[in-house]
Amino acid sequence: MMALSEDLQLSFEEKLAHYQEERKMPLLTNIENRTIKQTRKQDIFDLLVSRFGNLPENLTEDIGKIQDVNILKQLLISTISISSLEEFAQLVNSSLPGAD
Repeated sequence: MMALSEDLQLSFEEKLAHYQEERKMPLLTNIENRTIKQTRKQDIFDLLVSRFGNLPENLTEDIGKIQDVNILKQLLISTISISSLEEFAQLVNSSLPGAD
């Protein structure tokens, strides 16, 4: 991978912002989207481990099944105030695909 000079990077970012604004849509690549999901999941794991210790394997697997970035964001926020792993597992289960 090649790094752009500061001037080229700024020019690229301005053109990208203009492009997105014209089309009224954010431009996220698949790689960026995947990275956001992985980062959110890792943050959820880290916070839960920090608060409650080791996580049950089934909870880890269930969190891994969630692909919606907005749901992951809500789960991440919930890690702050949740009172137990069991309560968090219920939130995760209700967020799983097909849980409706």
